[in-house]
Amino acid sequence: MKVRRIVSIFAYVLVMQAVVFAAGQDKVDLKLRLKAGESHEMKMTQTQNIAQTMNGQEQKITQVQEMIIGFDCLGVDANGNMDVEMTYKAMKIAMDGPMGHLEFDTANPKPADPNKPQEKMMASIFSAIAGSKFQMKVSPTGKTTDIRGIKEMLTKIKEKMGNGPEMQGMNKFFDKMFDEKQAKEMTGDMLGAFPAEPVAVGDTWYDTISMNFIMPIDVDTTYMLKQRKDGIAYIDAVAKMDMGDSSKAIEIDPNNKVSMQISGTMNTTSEVDEKTGLTRKSNIAMNFSGVIKVEANPQMPEGMTIPMTIVGNAVVELIK
Repeated sequence: MKVRRIVSIFAYVLVMQAVVFAAGQDKVDLKLRLKAGESHEMKMTQTQNIAQTMNGQEQKITQVQEMIIGFDCLGVDANGNMDVEMTYKAMKIAMDGPMGHLEFDTANPKPADPNKPQEKMMASIFSAIAGSKFQMKVSPTGKTTDIRGIKEMLTKIKEKMGNGPEMQGMNKFFDKMFDEKQAKEMTGDMLGAFPAEPVAVGDTWYDTISMNFIMPIDVDTTYMLKQRKDGIAYIDAVAKMDMGDSSKAIEIDPNNKVSMQISGTMNTTSEVDEKTGLTRKSNIAMNFSGVIKVEANPQMPEGMTIPMTIVGNAVVELIK
């Protein structure tokens, strides 16, 4: 009886300690709080190392992309929802692979090599996108609604790209990329995905994104408040991503039916300003693998299955 009583008292003490500890934990209400008239810029730098096998031969591709996106807060309503204008300020890409070295920088444009049609197409696309802008509503938790100006932006991009034969196959791609529904999903977590209620260190929250950007993309993300220090919230996130459907062709070129199934994870560590909700810096590690399938066609009677792995990292920094 004495032992049982001691165990009961011990368990009671542990429970009380846990309650007291939980009650003593300060919670923080993580929300995006931009002010009307504020202007900010984010720089995103991404490196990808791609390995794929075609006809028994391994091909390696290294790609480095850099993008600067500006966002201006045009106004804030009584519920804290922000009217934000997003602008593609600058874009830069460098790629090394079977086609040699390709690169383009909208901030320092150079004539494309006439012997590299892929570089010419890349230069046309990036030049057309740079400077484009659209507006949207962003809630304090980071959800986007009321996308505006997408159709007008798409029209201008197509006009800048021209109607050359190398651009014909890109029309459907851009129609999908800048569809209002897809733009809403793509920009959904750009400024952060925050919990509805205040959280303490160790608490978690979740976010799910499903979209059909040329191919279906599903992303399930778990966030955890890891630490708080000097007004900065340190947040870890693990995202599971599935892209594509091996049973359905990607909707780009009806003459070349290609399908894919890629899946993997992204692990992120972020530093978020508790006062404004702005992400000061994020580091992202990516690891994906899967296959691309090319259906039989006159140029490739037997079709092809291409195994692929993508390993990379990205850094997102608030530069203004």
